[in-house]
Amino acid sequence: MLDKMREGSQGPVAKTILVVIILSFALAGVSSYLGGSNVAVAVLVNDQEISQSSVDQAYQNERARLQEQYGEQFDLLASNPNFAQQVRAQATQGLISEALIAQAINDMGLRVGDEQIKNEIRSMAEFQLDGKFNNEQYLAMLRRASYTPAQFSQSLKGDLARRQLLQMLVGSEFVLPTEVDLANTLQAQQRVAKVLTVSATDFENADAVTDEAIKDYYQSNSQLFQAPEQVSVNYVLLDGSSLADKVTVTDAEIEAYYDTHQSEYQRAERRKVAHILIQGVTEASKEKAQAILTELNGGADFATLATEKSDDTYSAKNNGELDWFESGVMDPAFDKASFALTEAAPLSEVVESQFGYHVIKLVAIEANKALPLADVKVRVKSALQQEKTNELYYELHQSLSEVAFESPDNLEEAAGAISAEVQTSELFSADNAPQALSNKTVLQTVFGQDFREEGMNSELIELSDNQAIVVRVNEYKEAAVKPLSEVSAQIKHQLTIQKSQQLAKAFVEAVTLKLDNNESIEAQLAEKNLSFSADLTFARYSREYDYQVVQALFKLAKPAEGEVSRHWVTASTGDYAIIELSKIIETSADDKEAKAQIENMLARSTSDETYQSLVAQLIANADIKYPVAD
Repeated sequence: MLDKMREGSQGPVAKTILVVIILSFALAGVSSYLGGSNVAVAVLVNDQEISQSSVDQAYQNERARLQEQYGEQFDLLASNPNFAQQVRAQATQGLISEALIAQAINDMGLRVGDEQIKNEIRSMAEFQLDGKFNNEQYLAMLRRASYTPAQFSQSLKGDLARRQLLQMLVGSEFVLPTEVDLANTLQAQQRVAKVLTVSATDFENADAVTDEAIKDYYQSNSQLFQAPEQVSVNYVLLDGSSLADKVTVTDAEIEAYYDTHQSEYQRAERRKVAHILIQGVTEASKEKAQAILTELNGGADFATLATEKSDDTYSAKNNGELDWFESGVMDPAFDKASFALTEAAPLSEVVESQFGYHVIKLVAIEANKALPLADVKVRVKSALQQEKTNELYYELHQSLSEVAFESPDNLEEAAGAISAEVQTSELFSADNAPQALSNKTVLQTVFGQDFREEGMNSELIELSDNQAIVVRVNEYKEAAVKPLSEVSAQIKHQLTIQKSQQLAKAFVEAVTLKLDNNESIEAQLAEKNLSFSADLTFARYSREYDYQVVQALFKLAKPAEGEVSRHWVTASTGDYAIIELSKIIETSADDKEAKAQIENMLARSTSDETYQSLVAQLIANADIKYPVAD
């Protein structure tokens, strides 16, 4: 039960439900919904078209996800001849499920208002600077993603509607207290076992791998030794960070900019106050401060009392006066009271702060005023230079885009339009692209078959807020099998490991069989210098031992008194382990927090199953056609 619950809680749908599908298509995959009538249709889902380009994009996204997930092992995974077909089928199935969910949402009448969309966009961290929504950031990110605000809002509506559906599913599930208690008991259970670990390295014999075996393996598995496809590209890069030197700023421009932006160069209102502090946030301190306030209201001299009675000895030497300060500098309560004082009412009530109790007197007010140009000239010049640099960048951005489109068969004219040079890369694969070309959109473009065959310039591709690029393929080199001489050592190492694993597995199976038949295994263990561990006590989620071993241990049946339950398992490291369970320790922990977590986990697991059932039912009742395949 616990294993199933764990698997369910870690499934992709449950994780999606756990984060309430936070804008699953925001800034990615939106083009899936923007297909037109002039594109090839890959799938018809109840007469709703899913374009071939959408499937291709989903395939690339899924491939990139797997590459990030598996890292160095990805090449081996991708070398399987069925890999691309399986990933494409998975991506297509995902688009079908999304379309069916969207249709179900529409049939249910789930709607999202325009105001909700606006609020959602404004709250997205991707569009914020310093914690506040920034319209320029928003538009720049949309531009880089190659779609309009209207298109993004429409996609976001679908995402939020999906969120409503998932919240309905999550909200409709419940877990019985008896289920929680049972799961809690199982989770708290401990098991006592001995473990014999057998490593494949104990059986290594590289000499057993012959040249003939290496050659046979190479010929039978040539797909595993593919050198990836490579391209060399010509490109024109527009880099806004290099434009600052091309912008000049005169004193007259600085003065004009200052005059039109004076509101940005203001010194805020400042205040000068004096105070009497009685340290400590106690009733006695408060009463002492109140007594001082009574004296002041009776006509006592503030400076005299500050000098004699204030616990702030530094300000007491100056009649209680503090330096000038702006709003937001002092303790919040002190600050609020100080800026509430007026010339007509210059004395505060007793004010509590983290330091104690204060009586505050207004000394002077300096209204906010514009700072002289001489004081802020460096700031003004920097702001003006950045503004002019941005204007130049967007002018060149527009020119590069237009010329690259108008003269699609060369890059020289596009480069000339922005006074840049056409750069050429060496041959590279998608995994080792130069930094300037490592952008995901760039790689998808230059390795796309249609783009290569057209031999034209790309559209302007946004790399960042101040970088854009136009590319064209210069040379293409297909994927090819590496020569045997280059991969011979790799094959020998791989065959050695395989042989060692086979021998280790056979050893474990033979030892387990002997143990099951009550036969001695001392000779076999002595030959390999192996031995069982002492009795170990495992918790269900022990991290001190291999996860696969612990999981197998907690699947074993409870042994009879004086006997053991036995099983062997392949560890996550590739080693093998024989497990002998001798005892189960039942414990009971009435931990409310742990039970609450278990209840949430069970609810998520149940919601996962509900969601998967909904998708399965929608697929079963749907009319799905594949025009391209036909």
